[in-house]
Amino acid sequence: MVLRESLLALMKERPINKITVTDLCRQANLNRNTFYMHYHSPVHLLSSIEESFFAVIKELIERSILDDLHVKSSFVEICEHIADNSDLCTILFSDHGNGDYLERVIYILHDRSIEVWREQMPHMDVNTLESYYSFISSGSAAVIKNWIKHGMKETPQEIARFIEKVSRSVEYSFMQ
Repeated sequence: MVLRESLLALMKERPINKITVTDLCRQANLNRNTFYMHYHSPVHLLSSIEESFFAVIKELIERSILDDLHVKSSFVEICEHIADNSDLCTILFSDHGNGDYLERVIYILHDRSIEVWREQMPHMDVNTLESYYSFISSGSAAVIKNWIKHGMKETPQEIARFIEKVSRSVEYSFMQ
């Protein structure tokens, strides 16, 4: 936990590729041997933190997919998890973090979304559905990044509701 907090504190100041093990150990008040018992580099530590966060989001989404495609509940849970981990997400989605991380999270819904849409809109070809998914997922990612960037003033439910409303509007006009 102390390494996580120390890394996030350092990443507020500079990107991961500018953080050394010495910097991290000094910040965490640990010796380098302790660090190397668990991680190879600061990038490895960040990767481990990202994977833990990603695993929780993936579980939330997969659990909601078992019933059917419940985008609304998925986005509420994703937004709540982001809010609960605002310190991490502020860094992950900043210029010092991994720019593609949020898109990776949102992409979890890809296969199931395409499958459901193929059933709902059999007249649409797969390339069109892929473009539609790209539009919806990129837009959702942009809304979440903007929410984080501006201090998460809205509740997770409000952001999720906005994403749901816009997505449904686009879906409705798309199905016409």
